[in-house]
Amino acid sequence: MGVTLLLGYVVLALPNQIGALGSPVAWWPPLELPLMVMALWCLPYRVSRFLAPVVAIALLLLALIKLADMVALQAYWRIFDPVSDWRLIGPGWNVFSGTVGADKAWLLAGVLVTTLLLMLGITMAGWSLLSRQNTSNQPAGQRRWLRSLTAGWLVISLAGLVWHDVPRPAGSSRLIVEHIDQSRQNLRDLAALKEYALHDPAAQMPAERLLTGLKGRDVLFVFIESYGRTALEDERYAGVMRSRMAAIDSELGQAGFGARSAWLASPTVGGQSWLAHATLQSGLWIDSQRRYNWLMGTDRVSLARLFNRAGWKTMAVEPALTREWLANRYFRFDEVLDARNLGYKGDPFNWITMPDQYTWSVLQRLALAPGDRAPVMAEIATLTSHAPWTPIPPMVAWDRVGDGRIFNQWANAGDPPDVVWQDSDRVRAQYLKSIDYALEALASFVAHYGDDNLVVIAMGDHQPASLITGEGASMDVPVHVMTRDSSVLNQFAKWGWQSGMLPNQDSAHWGMDVLRQRLIEGFGSP
Repeated sequence: MGVTLLLGYVVLALPNQIGALGSPVAWWPPLELPLMVMALWCLPYRVSRFLAPVVAIALLLLALIKLADMVALQAYWRIFDPVSDWRLIGPGWNVFSGTVGADKAWLLAGVLVTTLLLMLGITMAGWSLLSRQNTSNQPAGQRRWLRSLTAGWLVISLAGLVWHDVPRPAGSSRLIVEHIDQSRQNLRDLAALKEYALHDPAAQMPAERLLTGLKGRDVLFVFIESYGRTALEDERYAGVMRSRMAAIDSELGQAGFGARSAWLASPTVGGQSWLAHATLQSGLWIDSQRRYNWLMGTDRVSLARLFNRAGWKTMAVEPALTREWLANRYFRFDEVLDARNLGYKGDPFNWITMPDQYTWSVLQRLALAPGDRAPVMAEIATLTSHAPWTPIPPMVAWDRVGDGRIFNQWANAGDPPDVVWQDSDRVRAQYLKSIDYALEALASFVAHYGDDNLVVIAMGDHQPASLITGEGASMDVPVHVMTRDSSVLNQFAKWGWQSGMLPNQDSAHWGMDVLRQRLIEGFGSP
């Protein structure tokens, strides 16, 4: 029974934030534990013996929720949503196993499952024993000891209610209420979003008025993985990135391209890039898996469908995808290029299926090469700057990229991710290298292959996790437009986008959901 009470204490006192684990105050004896024990003793044994396993299962579920909160708060800056976040288990497992290795990932998963099952067995047996302590066939000394322990615990827990340096001990109760309130608020917000989504002027706009200011242009919407405002403003990264931006401005200028930049507020952080993609495409604020699931079943017209109606061939370039992309039933891109048909013959870079430079090279060859073709609208999700950020290949001459096998010499270079990720400073250094590479590859592609008909709108999909940004970072991402077309650059200048690749505090700041409507209004016929 002592082990059961100890486990109950650990589960009930356990904070749901990693940063609070080291705080002694967080481990103040929780009020719920003595109340649960007293409740069992107050009930008839025939009732309490059935209730004891329920208590054990409830404690296990509470532990799982707290652990899930730790991960969600660290990665996504929000608590776990049991209704929809279970869908993240698959993508999360893919990244985790790609980072630490499949064998180690399965070993750790097995240890976790075994630990949880052992905990469940111990607590079920222990709480069943506790439920018997109010029966006459238990030793009187043991019953007195347990009652004294429970009474003392209750006094200490209640003392925390009046001691101003200690938060209210009922932390687990408040946590459950917080999750319930979150679910209710999510439902209310979703109802409001559904009402707002019914009003979409672009859906009824005639094709001859759509996006006329971009007619004949190849328009590329580029999502640069994990490219957030932190990369340009945090002192740990800003020196390298500002030098990179200056070099890109020079490289683009020599090729006849201009650039303008601003900030976008992303609906997500740390992961779930598809929420950012859906927000851009729908013009709706898709900041949760619940909203995303709803959107996939609606008739809301995507940006890809609008471009298609106006005469563009639409493409999605998704090198991370290794199976059928069911979401395209909503987006309706004419063609999807993914890891299965991009033709990469080189070795993967851990979880990363192919380097960005290869993605750009094959996009040029398959879709953008000069010829008698319709203009292309493409959404490209670059991948090299996705965690675990190691290894990072160098740039090679574009005529040497070929089928990607040239990159094999770097696919396993340096320490593996499970070694790198033992040192936070090394992880941050690798993140910086990956963002620097992603922008270098993009700019080199534009300067090397771009022509008078190319318009590139490149943005971060989200900020990286707290390990990279630190606490208190915004959810902003940079956004850049690159083109030789002065009329396009002038339109973005009217919106307050800063000249060059480096946005500043005075640059325009929009929600990512605003960009769709601004493009329709700014480049459509009145």
